Amino acid sequence: MVCSRESVENYHGHPVSHFVSLIDPGEKDPSIPPPSVEKDLSLAFSDLDDIEVTLPRFKRYQPPEREHIEELVGFGREMSDLSEWGLLLNCEAGISRSPAAAIIILTAAGYRPQTAFGLVRRVQPEMLPNRRMLRLSDEVLDTGGALHRMAEIHRQKAFLRAGYEDPTLVRQREAQLEAQQSWWKRWMRSVARRLRRENRKVPGPK
Repeated sequence: MVCSRESVENYHGHPVSHFVSLIDPGEKDPSIPPPSVEKDLSLAFSDLDDIEVTLPRFKRYQPPEREHIEELVGFGREMSDLSEWGLLLNCEAGISRSPAAAIIILTAAGYRPQTAFGLVRRVQPEMLPNRRMLRLSDEVLDTGGALHRMAEIHRQKAFLRAGYEDPTLVRQREAQLEAQQSWWKRWMRSVARRLRRENRKVPGPK
């Protein structure tokens, strides 16, 4: 159901009828759909969540937006007969964007949010579905925040088992520290300018 970009060719012998490829903006989609595919969708956005979009280092990247989610939902809602189609999604690593997209599509196709989440987790136990995508899909699908909550809980448990801190929280803390240091430097420069105007020297360390 979900895989990395380089693993797509492994599914060319499977009865895949619906194929979704998630790529980075500006990237040419290198994946070739299985020959059995009847309907495919390709979307371009970066793998950013709500924490990362607030950080300066990611300003030039394109996060997933509501219009991307609406396309995934529309794709899922066209799957009327759930028993006669095979769904395959891919992204760079098959861990974040494609699992989130699979959960969204299955929910849009008629599965309960908990069932959709569980099905994708079963085929990709190492998934860390993109939380921004699922938050936006909760709005589009009117699922009351259920998908985002499950993603948060799943992520917390995954990093707890792994024994290390969520890297997005580390990046957020680093950005906050950088912002504080930047503010302090600006304040010191403003004090130095004011003292120079007053023909006074900036006091050095004692």
